[in-house]
Amino acid sequence: MSKMSKAELLDTLEEAQQHLEQACELLDQYVEATNDQNAKAYLVDHLRIMASSGHGFISRDLNIDDLIERVEEREDD
Repeated sequence: MSKMSKAELLDTLEEAQQHLEQACELLDQYVEATNDQNAKAYLVDHLRIMASSGHGFISRDLNIDDLIERVEEREDD
């Protein structure tokens, strides 16, 4: 496994975050079309919590913003 630079790690995490947010938007369309509240509660809301800290839920679950913060706090290699 190759070692990634700090900038590469941040780019990777930001891209993953964007993809996760896009997935949430698509799943929201499904929920609106079907009124599937189980999908909203057990899938979409959980993915939102994982995507970023700005989700609005009371949760201390690890999310991508937490990982970005960890990388930013790392000493440069």
